[in-house]
Amino acid sequence: MINKELVKKRFEKSLKTYNDNAIAQKHMAKTLIDYLPCYNYNSILEIGCATGILTGYIKEKLHFCQFYANDIVCKASKYIDKIIPGNIFINGDIEEIILNNKYDLIISNACLQWCSDIEKTISKLMKALNKKGILAFSTFGDNNLKEIKKIFNFENRLYSTEQLKNILNRYNILSFEEEEIRLEFDTPVDILRHLKNTGANALVQMTLTKSKLKNFEEKYCELYRTKQSVYLTYNPVYTVITNYS
Repeated sequence: MINKELVKKRFEKSLKTYNDNAIAQKHMAKTLIDYLPCYNYNSILEIGCATGILTGYIKEKLHFCQFYANDIVCKASKYIDKIIPGNIFINGDIEEIILNNKYDLIISNACLQWCSDIEKTISKLMKALNKKGILAFSTFGDNNLKEIKKIFNFENRLYSTEQLKNILNRYNILSFEEEEIRLEFDTPVDILRHLKNTGANALVQMTLTKSKLKNFEEKYCELYRTKQSVYLTYNPVYTVITNYS
């Protein structure tokens, strides 16, 4: 089970460092926008807005009248206010809050992987769409952070990429694509710092002692070092679905 309080705490702590470190997430936000079937929506709800990386692309590329932003971290609202003044901010866990409005587009970047029950969440979001509305989101596939998972020997995913697609098959799938992004770093410690600065260290709930850190560095270099750097893999999955055929 995902520890939502830990996720909230880690992301709140990383707000100031997120934009400078969220390299993969920036790429994902831009790519997700490109998969949308049109760029005109009356009302938009963004789930997990954080510091507004996706929000910025929404403002730049989409036409809309009303913009709603949601995040589990209340402090995220000040970032969104700077990008889209007059937005309506909805604070809380998307799995728990009640959505009283209907939207033409619900969109989320690198967020829904934190849901304890993604099937139930997708169903909830689809019910919050207007007729002919769109749900577009990016999440992560089976190979995401595979190097970290192998070394720490953990797997906290609640669903596989194939299971996600099976969940989506009840809807009209406009896009379902995935890719791999490899980021390079000078040292394994830089990778840990990168994960901490993006809040993704909520995945690994452990304390690294000096000996454990040394073992981590040695094993990482042994398995995942090129001539000039060490690398980390992201595995984005992009989904766009509707209720209509």
